[in-house]
Amino acid sequence: MSQALNQSSESPQAQSSVIDLSKRARQKLRARCYADARQLFAEGLELEPDNPYLLSGMGDASREMGNFEVAEECYLKLLVSDKNNLFALRGLGDVYKKLNRHADATIMWERYLLLRPRDKHVMSRIADSAKVLLQFERAEQMYLSIIQFAPDDRFALSGLADLQHRLGKDREAIQIYEKILGFGGNSLHILTILGKLCWRVSNFDKGEIYFRRALEIDPDNPYALYGLGNCHRWHKRYQEAIEVWQKILVDSDGTQALHTRMGDAYYHLGRTEEAAGSYRRSLSFGRDPFSMAGLVCLSVDTGDLDTAVSTFFDLVVADDEPLYQLDMLTRRFIRDQQQLKMEGFFRYLLSGNNSDRGLDAALAAALQRHC
Repeated sequence: MSQALNQSSESPQAQSSVIDLSKRARQKLRARCYADARQLFAEGLELEPDNPYLLSGMGDASREMGNFEVAEECYLKLLVSDKNNLFALRGLGDVYKKLNRHADATIMWERYLLLRPRDKHVMSRIADSAKVLLQFERAEQMYLSIIQFAPDDRFALSGLADLQHRLGKDREAIQIYEKILGFGGNSLHILTILGKLCWRVSNFDKGEIYFRRALEIDPDNPYALYGLGNCHRWHKRYQEAIEVWQKILVDSDGTQALHTRMGDAYYHLGRTEEAAGSYRRSLSFGRDPFSMAGLVCLSVDTGDLDTAVSTFFDLVVADDEPLYQLDMLTRRFIRDQQQLKMEGFFRYLLSGNNSDRGLDAALAAALQRHC
């Protein structure tokens, strides 16, 4: 390629050939036949190394093929002769973005915007890179600038919604995603995100609607199935939750969170063996305080206090925050209306010489507060 950029010819025949090669190459580029386009651009550059149309085309074709070194060489050579070449500035920014050099990419695109200030595609690129650079305020300002003159631009709205989602501004994100859906059509990705966001703001009924709409598009979508199961669980429809979650396990091993929640659902249905199996399946993924707390409650419920004690100390002593885990376990007993069983278990711990781990005071305090 370097040789192609450093040779020259000025004969009329060569000029005619260059024009023909440039036209054919551009046709191949538009048809996304990048290898053919690149070959034709290279042939043209052998004849006329400084031709700006050939250089920009060669840069574009090389960039699309992932040959970023050649693409950068072409764009930089263009900028030497024309520092305001729009194709080179935009293309070089795209190259740097592909190379994860987002700060360098932004510099090129900002130079481009000085010449063409309302190019919303380049503005979106700057905003996207600002998010990668954790420059969230700058990203938001850029998306809002686009929306001011293009209120229905889906790229800007999607980018802004994603930003709000990332910043934990769930209600703001919901409003923007719903606006995008209002343009028509169903986006599986947006529907599952909306279901999750509605769940997070405790709007479970609306979350269920979005998860069901997602499943109309893709009945086996694991994210929508998991979310719908969570909605059933919140409404205490435990059997329905289990049936939905089991669909996920047809084609996958599931996740730790999935098996923990299945264990909880089985527990509430009084299906102790299946609950224990789900909790243990969760623990096969690694340590999980919620599953361990579930096993403690199961053991207490069935009267197996020795196993409950052993699991209890695995839960609270191995953890960096044993008092927090004890509080979590206490809240679980209360949630499940098991105060009497909790009282018996805690008194058993205190009287059975099993509480020599520095938790006597915490257990006594829990008894005083809740029993």
